[in-house]
Amino acid sequence: MKTLLPALFLSAVVLASPALALGIDLSNLTRNLTFPEPVSEPVTKDQTPSDK
Repeated sequence: MKTLLPALFLSAVVLASPALALGIDLSNLTRNLTFPEPVSEPVTKDQTPSDK
């Protein structure tokens, strides 16, 4: 178990280093979430009678 984590770390570094060395743009890996502006609902008078 002690050798597993360093081995995984070193393999991740070796696999990621060509992308970093070539300057590949990694900013578009995740999409930007854009949400539309909320539409305000019209205000209506409540038509149900109150039970007071």
